Amino acid sequence: MVGPYHRRVDPVSNADQRSTQRLHVGVTAAMVMRLAGEEAAHTDAGRTFVSQLDTGAGRVMAEHVAEHWPHARMHFILRKWQFWTWMNAIAVNTPAVGRQVVVLGAGWSAMGVDWAHHCVEARVWEVDLHHLAEKERLVRRLFPVAADRMRMIEADLSNLSTLLSGLRAKGWHADRPTLWVAEGLAYYLAPDRFAALMRAALTFHPSNRAVIEFGLAYHLMRESIRARTAAYHGYLATQTGLTNLHSFDPSVFCLQSGALPLSWADPSSMELARNGRALMFTSPDDSGMRMAVLGPA
Repeated sequence: MVGPYHRRVDPVSNADQRSTQRLHVGVTAAMVMRLAGEEAAHTDAGRTFVSQLDTGAGRVMAEHVAEHWPHARMHFILRKWQFWTWMNAIAVNTPAVGRQVVVLGAGWSAMGVDWAHHCVEARVWEVDLHHLAEKERLVRRLFPVAADRMRMIEADLSNLSTLLSGLRAKGWHADRPTLWVAEGLAYYLAPDRFAALMRAALTFHPSNRAVIEFGLAYHLMRESIRARTAAYHGYLATQTGLTNLHSFDPSVFCLQSGALPLSWADPSSMELARNGRALMFTSPDDSGMRMAVLGPA
């Protein structure tokens, strides 16, 4: 890429890294980071950020998931690759959209750090219910220049009025194009609440875009994949205390959210685009995971 969307950043010094206490990461985030490995981040800055996190809480889960669901590691790698690919494409085709990015359910993801370094003209708002005050302190210590381009907001994503008030209070402009990013969020919000969130996100400007990941409704999956996915979700529930992880029918979701699907991807198509051949997924039916770029209908 050219222009403001591709600038290399020097990693922080070893002394700076040693002086920073590693922060504890929750079990599911730690599991994803361990399985994704280097590809949990896309830039030197993002990888440095991840290296400052203690992912020990996810070790046992990562080992168990890798043994029983070997496709899970590739799922995480592909979804991070696809998010980054689409975000870059959107920013190149419509530069203004890439300059105002809201990461929903950001948690300990390196996505915002990556984008703040990758696109020097961008401003990034990260939103989640917990941990963002700690994350902000770490980012400010490691990358003070990038931290000036980022704002962290702790808010309940199911409460739209609070979410939007928090964004506006932190300098987000509703009348400017915005790229909304929701990686791994759809599983934790009921489909109607996630649809309402996307409807709000896409309402404010005709150039707005949302990049999302979600799971298909079980009745749309092949029987073997449905059983494998249900077992995986059930295992996660035993580890996290969540009663279930949500999935949905994309046709119904688009009607509820008023969104127009501009691009779709499944793991088989992502593997083909990324590697030139299928390694684990030979068809869309081999996985219930889907990703999409949405625009206002």
